[in-house]
Amino acid sequence: MEINYTNDAVESLTALINFIEEQNTKGAGLRWLNKFEVYLIETLKHYSIIKLCNNDTFKQFKLKCIYYNDWLIAFSEEETNITIETIIHKSRIKD
Repeated sequence: MEINYTNDAVESLTALINFIEEQNTKGAGLRWLNKFEVYLIETLKHYSIIKLCNNDTFKQFKLKCIYYNDWLIAFSEEETNITIETIIHKSRIKD
């Protein structure tokens, strides 16, 4: 399995890591990113059983969703390739 990110997802992730770093001790953003990556690898091992997003817009694009803490991660799949399409705070989603 290979995990890729769209530019939108990379921008969101970078902004989040920078925010965490600014609000906490030095290295907090990197520690959060490491935990996030472990979560993705473990969770996406079983990507085929993850359901489509509840959100109608994401569902229309056949995206699947998982949550990491307060963050929704919408992804697409093609064979064994996973593409993280967007990472967005759950407060911004209306299901």
